[in-house]
Amino acid sequence: MSFIKQKLLFVGAVLILILAAVAFVFIPALGGSASGKILEFGKWNGKPIEYIEDTFFVRQFQYMANSLQEQGGELDQFNHYRVMRSAFSAAVLRLAILDELESAGYRPSQALINRYLLPYYMDQNGKYSARIFEETPEITRSQRRNLVTEELTAQRYIEDVFGTPDREFGLKISSKETELLAQMAGPQRSFNYVSFSTSDYPESEILSFGKANEDLFVKYSFTLVTADSLSAIKNVEKRISREEVSFDDAVVNYSTRIGTNEKGKLSKSLRTDINTLFSDADDLAAVLALAPGETSEPVMAGKVYALVRCDEAPVSPDFADAAVISAVRSYMNLNERGRIEEYFMNQAKAFAETARLQGFDNACELNGLQKNSTPHFSINFGNVELLSQIPVQSHAAFSEAVRNEDFFKTAFSIPPASVSDPVLLGKEILVLQASEEKAADPQLSEIIALEYDRYASSWAMKTANDMFLSSDKLEDNFMETYLEYFLNRS
Repeated sequence: MSFIKQKLLFVGAVLILILAAVAFVFIPALGGSASGKILEFGKWNGKPIEYIEDTFFVRQFQYMANSLQEQGGELDQFNHYRVMRSAFSAAVLRLAILDELESAGYRPSQALINRYLLPYYMDQNGKYSARIFEETPEITRSQRRNLVTEELTAQRYIEDVFGTPDREFGLKISSKETELLAQMAGPQRSFNYVSFSTSDYPESEILSFGKANEDLFVKYSFTLVTADSLSAIKNVEKRISREEVSFDDAVVNYSTRIGTNEKGKLSKSLRTDINTLFSDADDLAAVLALAPGETSEPVMAGKVYALVRCDEAPVSPDFADAAVISAVRSYMNLNERGRIEEYFMNQAKAFAETARLQGFDNACELNGLQKNSTPHFSINFGNVELLSQIPVQSHAAFSEAVRNEDFFKTAFSIPPASVSDPVLLGKEILVLQASEEKAADPQLSEIIALEYDRYASSWAMKTANDMFLSSDKLEDNFMETYLEYFLNRS
């Protein structure tokens, strides 16, 4: 159950990061191009997210960096970036929360603020000291009040929306929901399986398709002048026709070179690419009809306008050339997935029939396939961490299974020891044999009953975090700012 404990620790860590301790930190001045500058990593709803002393951004960075080092980690370039990014995300969340509460008109009462300020002004006996208060500089008292006010404001949102340790506030979980999740912990099944990968589509089939569709892989040689508007490309056409500029010079001086190299040569020039680029039938016909040395009238090439010059006669595909075979394979992966899947689906169906008649192990031996076996897992759509998970790390063929309803229906409906029909999972086609079924681990069911509401709160936090980080209110300049001022820092 160590993974359960780790997840619970993570939930606690999230809360700590959001409700960081009230503290003032000093950040060293940056040298080089950052010297004397206030670094702004972005904005939330127009409010800057700045890397300056005593901001929440800096306090979060300091807290996370210290935690990393206390656990034996090194604040190298990789971890520095990771911690900075996490602190930035936390700062976004903080500003978003404060924004929400400002819109709602919430402010903590002065009595509540004063109560949280008391520890700053207590004497050694734990009593409030007017002398300590009076001796504290006004600017320090103001900073403390502002910071405590902000922390209490954010805390109100977090407690109301996500709950408190005593579960008095926030998200409420139905006992029936918890019972249902506990039931979902079982039964658990383990499986034997074989996998047919569509990546293994044989070269002989590739060649067969290529030769049957040879026209698609004829190579053309075109040079293009491209422009963003029809008027611009017509202007270039006139200058070329008046011999004010050569076609090649027009490429250098006027072309936007969209889809071409610096000399204007079309980068993707197989017939299948030409068909895609010139989607208008008349434009396509005009381009394909060009003889070497001829130039087209203005045509649409994707989203731009173009003049097209044919440089050489088209070349038929050489199916002994590895580059041609690769091009055919790429085309089929993109446009003929059904054909490839059908090929392996037929093989998988034949294997399943053999396995039912002669046994799973014998079918593997007869077909030269490796039998794989999984540990036990339950029906867990999305691989939720509270339940036993599909082992995608050790069984990559199951990567697409975690959100595939048909997979779970097939895997958990076949009788024990039975063989399934083939299941398509992305690039893999699996045939399963139900190996063993057992009840849920009693300890797991007990933990679910006790801790499900904490997990639900954590999921709600992640949802809120994702929502704010993808909001139109966020102007995220983190990457460019970090690269300019922090990468390869000495």
